[in-house]
Amino acid sequence: MLVAVDIGNTNIHLGLFDQDSRCLINHFRVSVSDTHLKDLSVDPSILQEASDCVLASVNPRAENAFCNWLHPRWKGRLLRVPVDVPVSIPILARNPDKIGTDRLLNALAAFQRTATATIVIDAGTAVTIDAVSEKGEFIGGVIAPGLETLKEALHLRTAFLPRVSVQRPRRVLGKDTNEAIKSGLYWGMVGLVEKITKKLLEEQVNTPTVLATGGDAELLANEIQIIDEIVPHLTLEGILTAYCRHFNSKDV
Repeated sequence: MLVAVDIGNTNIHLGLFDQDSRCLINHFRVSVSDTHLKDLSVDPSILQEASDCVLASVNPRAENAFCNWLHPRWKGRLLRVPVDVPVSIPILARNPDKIGTDRLLNALAAFQRTATATIVIDAGTAVTIDAVSEKGEFIGGVIAPGLETLKEALHLRTAFLPRVSVQRPRRVLGKDTNEAIKSGLYWGMVGLVEKITKKLLEEQVNTPTVLATGGDAELLANEIQIIDEIVPHLTLEGILTAYCRHFNSKDV
């Protein structure tokens, strides 16, 4: 068994993969605001069955909190992406060392799934929309604020606009301030993702497959018909793929 850990700006996502089938057996998610990870209810005995724990992080503070949680529960090998486990994907974009590890892992996992040109939408704290060539090369992409980021910015940068929960509104026209904010956030994000993805599709020689992942993927995907598939655990799959390629084995 392999333990894969994706540490993002909002959540820590832990997945357990079977050694033989490379299938995800179980997964756990906890907010990074839970600094002691009290809600990360993983049975320590399950962890002891794993050969390695592979961690990818874009959040140093949350990574430190996770390692403090893991230390008394884990005696095996802890590997970090990309220091110990490189993401073996050709990069055609400029300044490859500045590209987020999560974006590269998503691209790697996406091409592993499709074996063709692919566009990957990751709708989280930030929205990334990245292109992978038919040869499996990371070409580049787009980064924009995510729903929660926009929601917080609107509340913090105005005097009277409240925080709201974001879901699909029943109608576009808001009949009060809360409805107006919810509509603007939701339909604004749908429009942003759909328009950028369509523009990226137009720029590709071959017609890519469009995959979506991230915490807000399901919320948005019902209104974006060009999305071919939602893959909830794509980044975890990328960690698994990177690990397997690095150790040159199909078995974890």
